[in-house]
Amino acid sequence: MDSDPYFDIDREALARSIATADHLLFRFATIESRLFVDFRAEGSADPGVHVLPPVKSLAERVASIRRARPQLPLPDRLYVIGVPARVRGLERIGALDAIRNRLAQLDAFDQLTELDLAYEQLLAFEREEIRRAISGEGYRTLWSRAER
Repeated sequence: MDSDPYFDIDREALARSIATADHLLFRFATIESRLFVDFRAEGSADPGVHVLPPVKSLAERVASIRRARPQLPLPDRLYVIGVPARVRGLERIGALDAIRNRLAQLDAFDQLTELDLAYEQLLAFEREEIRRAISGEGYRTLWSRAER
């Protein structure tokens, strides 16, 4: 169990955060894209689920959130949850179910579909990143195979 990257996650605290936070930004170990779940609803703005692109700075991340949710004010702070391994870890740690439950409690049923689509997109990004790592595309190798 020591090698399990999910072993040290406080799943109860994670569930409480998902149940109470106004938004969450999930950061993955394998890809630079982020999952942004915003539970806020104001005026004509319903809760939202977005895949945010890779950025190089906090200012760029804030700008990406503004683009994703232009009808709402920026959050006062960002609540970031690091997923210590692959994207599928969202299922393993119970985060997807907790997000689905929260969205359902908010009657945000269209956002349940958005969540499923975002999750599939993140999985596709991860598959592509793994393919690139295996092929060496965009990566520097520490050693190369000896020619025979």
